[in-house]
Amino acid sequence: MKLYSDDLIELTYTAAQDLLYAAWQEQRPYSTAEVKKAFMAIVASAREHNIKRILLNFSENTKDFLESEYKALLTQLAVGLLHTMIEKIACIGPGHSEREVRIGASFEEIRTASSIALQFRYFSNRAEAFQWLIE
Repeated sequence: MKLYSDDLIELTYTAAQDLLYAAWQEQRPYSTAEVKKAFMAIVASAREHNIKRILLNFSENTKDFLESEYKALLTQLAVGLLHTMIEKIACIGPGHSEREVRIGASFEEIRTASSIALQFRYFSNRAEAFQWLIE
């Protein structure tokens, strides 16, 4: 069921797996402001529907941010999800290993500093991400 769609992102909910799927509308470099707007839509949908799992398909975002930008964006997402039912977030990326490592390390740092209980993993394909989410 489609929960939200704009010129940036589409959010689809699958009740059977209690999963919110977020995907960019097109392949292009997205700015930090656009990612922030997308994260706000994700947080709003997670809160409104008491969702437990999120699958972020960010493989269409071809822009690589600075580490400080990743941290700021991930902090916004993590803080927004603090008082939700979210347990797991899987992120599908374009397969740039350095990028994945930076994002994972940034999220782990945020999770540790804020005692957020949710799990986060980065994947290079949707099937593996989905399997991990429903375990």
